[in-house]
Amino acid sequence: MVLAPQMRQFLKLLELPIFELEQKIQQEIEQNPTLEESESSTPLENESGNSVSEEERDLAAEDTKIRDILEQMATYQNIRKLDDYNRDLSFVDHDEIQKRRDYQESIQTKALTLSDYLEWQLGLLELSSEEKKIADEIIGNINDDGQLVTSIEEIAQKTNSNLEKVNQVLKKIHSLDPPGVGGKDLREILLIQLKKQEGDTSLAQKIVGDHLSHLERKQFDQLAKLLQTTPQKIKDVCQQIGKLEPKPGRIFYHEKPNFVVPDAAVSFVPDREDELVLDISTSYVPNLRINSTYREMLKKKDIDPETKTFLKTKIQSGMDLIKALAQRKSTIQLITEEIMKAQRDFFSKGFAYLKPLRLKDVSEKIGVHESTVSRAIQGKYLDTPQGTIPYKSFFSSRLESSHNGEVESQKSALERLKNLIAHENKKKPLSDAKLVQLLSQDGFKIARRTVAKYRNLLKILPAYLRKN
Repeated sequence: MVLAPQMRQFLKLLELPIFELEQKIQQEIEQNPTLEESESSTPLENESGNSVSEEERDLAAEDTKIRDILEQMATYQNIRKLDDYNRDLSFVDHDEIQKRRDYQESIQTKALTLSDYLEWQLGLLELSSEEKKIADEIIGNINDDGQLVTSIEEIAQKTNSNLEKVNQVLKKIHSLDPPGVGGKDLREILLIQLKKQEGDTSLAQKIVGDHLSHLERKQFDQLAKLLQTTPQKIKDVCQQIGKLEPKPGRIFYHEKPNFVVPDAAVSFVPDREDELVLDISTSYVPNLRINSTYREMLKKKDIDPETKTFLKTKIQSGMDLIKALAQRKSTIQLITEEIMKAQRDFFSKGFAYLKPLRLKDVSEKIGVHESTVSRAIQGKYLDTPQGTIPYKSFFSSRLESSHNGEVESQKSALERLKNLIAHENKKKPLSDAKLVQLLSQDGFKIARRTVAKYRNLLKILPAYLRKN
């Protein structure tokens, strides 16, 4: 299918999160001299008494369409009330916003990384030029967890060194902080830390070096027989091992700041918790209109054809942008309203009460294609009483339920599973088979392999590894 230019522009704008949309609008204003920001959402009208050309009649018709769209959006349903405390519809000073951003960026400092810290410590060691070259290659192959992710042979090949020399330098890396850095696997990372500890750690080193699989399964009795000691002694040593750091580089983890600007907000009416209100964000999206000066220029009879064509093209482009923005807002608003209707219990009770909702369900209700709904929710967030969450969180697959033939959401099943495990007896953790039975009592018909898949999604260990 060949889409009209206006439709292509609408779809592009629909995909943009609100922060990127603001940047896109500013770019359009810079490229189109006929566009300007306005304190009012109503486009300018022609002055009465003046003759109106055919071009102006077309533009006036476009203005009327936009005004109708905006009015319909404002009065479509009572649920679209605006919270005065939460939004400001006045002119946005983008220069001031940019100044604030520039200042915030200027005061940010670079976070220290594991690599930086290791390089600094290398400067305190007496290394030859060859050793420094090898050390740099080793550090370059240590990941964020602090583990060496390449082989000694590869390092020797890249630095034109022998294996003995590389091993000598690697031992010096192992002596650095944080303890355990540079280990090739979990076993070596833990052993490096044990060797640095004071006191007798020989039994702990034996368990980690030769019987790590038994330790993972907490098979204390078998370890006691293998190492000819008592189960209590094994438990004490395992507690010592449990205090070690499996990921030495973890202390240098730095989460990238995730600045989220919600496209809409849903809240309960104060003193009326049975009524929800929807607020579509407008703070970052300026109101646009066509500059009246360029409209007046089109009236002049002595305007040259080239200038006239240029103005008509730019004005039409500006009107298309204004219409696309209005259509984008309307689409997001309609989708959010359907979410509010379908997920009412979520807003008051939380994630465990999410109901199954498909893109197709919403698209059929608002009369658009399923792909349009998909574009509209991409990368966008909704501010709710349960926090600011992605739009896509409201959509999930359906699960068969044994309660009156109702269907339940996959996210609800995940939430119930997480709660069951959180409140289990840690001395007798729930097996996957037992979780199947408990979930069935709650109305979820899920196979054991599905429970295992959900448990992995939640990053929860199997029962034998959860046992305390």
